[in-house]
Amino acid sequence: MTHLFPEIHAFTSEMLTVSNGNSLYLEQTGNPRGIPVLYLHGGPGAGIGKDYRRFFDPDKYWIIGYDQRGCGKINAFW
Repeated sequence: MTHLFPEIHAFTSEMLTVSNGNSLYLEQTGNPRGIPVLYLHGGPGAGIGKDYRRFFDPDKYWIIGYDQRGCGKINAFW
């Protein structure tokens, strides 16, 4: 059985402007003074969701997740 940490919420989220006028959804969770971990989701059509945060100990890690270009929350803006 896989151990998951309790559900936690992002302490910040934003739309990050990148090249060619595109934006990416970015959020941060966990301990901002912890070990940084960057979460990349599985691919086109997906998104980071909320359960990925539960894979990491929020007391130990600064969890940074973002949606790939054209995926996830950015689609809500199109």
